[in-house]
Amino acid sequence: MRRLLVVLALMATAGSSVEWRAVFLVQNRDHTVRVYDTGGDAVTGVIRLPGVSRVLRVAAADDGFHVVAEAVEWGPDTYFRLRPPGYEPEPTGILAAHGLAITRDGTRAAYVTGTPEDATLVVRDLRTGRETTAKSEPVYRMTWTPDGARLLLSTHPICDDTSDCLSPETLRFHGADRPVKTFRTVTAAPVVAGDRILVPKRGGIIEHYSPGGRLLRRVRTPGEIVQISVRGDRLLVVVNDGETRLVTGPLTGGEWHDLPWDAATMETAAW
Repeated sequence: MRRLLVVLALMATAGSSVEWRAVFLVQNRDHTVRVYDTGGDAVTGVIRLPGVSRVLRVAAADDGFHVVAEAVEWGPDTYFRLRPPGYEPEPTGILAAHGLAITRDGTRAAYVTGTPEDATLVVRDLRTGRETTAKSEPVYRMTWTPDGARLLLSTHPICDDTSDCLSPETLRFHGADRPVKTFRTVTAAPVVAGDRILVPKRGGIIEHYSPGGRLLRRVRTPGEIVQISVRGDRLLVVVNDGETRLVTGPLTGGEWHDLPWDAATMETAAW
């Protein structure tokens, strides 16, 4: 009965039965991963990644999911791909120094080498192995646009005795002459959805900005934002409103629905 009610509620909101059949990937606190569907069922068993000490990030791919992890030896970041229907982890042999970010189609990667005081941004074509490099400010986070055409960087001042190291946070597209905007209260990694940049702020607010930095919309979520993920016109948001929850709702805001989540074992999620 519970599953039927969840399915009917999601069908009513989405206007079809497609939404409840969507799947999302959870990173567990023991650094395993697992795929669930939005009807409440586990699609896979617990997946352990070979040779991995820590799962750093999970992200959607066009044909499954990306998992960025750290080796047992505390070596460089490495990258796995999980494809349906089995979602078996496929090692790619891609290694990086810091902050590995992969395009949705799996053809390009970006990462940072060097020190914060002398950082180099590397963009690599995963099909050919060709790399381009550029000197960079200290990079805190990176995200590709959904089409993989542009890379959004989150940079911060060099850490010293006069700064708090991660604030202010400036968003800038790689290669652009001007930054998008500078923030002091970003609570989770921004993402790019179509022609807008989504920035999680305090108070459970997601602000939508144009690439030029113009505020387009504010969307209120049910709690303080821990993480956001976007697929099409849907948001997947980990929030904390006294307890940690995973919710989904329209990109432009509206009614939120809880998805399967156990805060004692789960940490982040993506689709």
